[in-house]
Amino acid sequence: MPSALDRLLGQALESMIREKLGQKTCEKIEARLRERYGLDLAESINDFYTLDATLREFFSSGADAIEEDFANQLISINTPADGRHWISIANRELAELILATYGDKDKRIILEVAFINPSVILDILEAARIPKSSGYRLINQLVENGLLTEQGYAESADGKKVNKYTALFEKVNIEIDTNGLIFDAGSPLPSFPIVEVLLKENILNESQIIRVLLRGKKL
Repeated sequence: MPSALDRLLGQALESMIREKLGQKTCEKIEARLRERYGLDLAESINDFYTLDATLREFFSSGADAIEEDFANQLISINTPADGRHWISIANRELAELILATYGDKDKRIILEVAFINPSVILDILEAARIPKSSGYRLINQLVENGLLTEQGYAESADGKKVNKYTALFEKVNIEIDTNGLIFDAGSPLPSFPIVEVLLKENILNESQIIRVLLRGKKL
């Protein structure tokens, strides 16, 4: 199963790969992925070492430059003196996904509650005061997008293990600056949103995409 951060990065990265490499090359790469691993391009992004190996079959050492270009167009990582990892989002699609998520009141409350106290879904919805009828749908969206991730288990009344969830980000800074004006997350998008996120501890090292794209860089 891909890490939460890989789920978050994966969709934007697939779009970048298809645009940069073109349809014919992507078709050849997908054929090789299916032959060797039984995966299509989207699936290989969730198991990024397989895509890395396939790119090296096609481009040899040139894969380094291709992956570096992907990294530069996706994110940059800043590590201040305190050693925590802030990620600046360079991809518009990804930045707008985060912006839309934190601009949604119910999703934002769910993420805040889950970060403070990782819990099972029912407890998160109860603490957030969100009805189960809509809450499960919102939580499924957050998990699918990689903004909510599993963290440990709780035991149910019948003795079964139930997943607990927490938010991927500890802090999110969002601004849109155009002609000196700053807009909040609920405003229209007049320009590329500036999004920086502080990852919860240990999340970065779980990502295959980060480990491959930033190979050789100190994290």
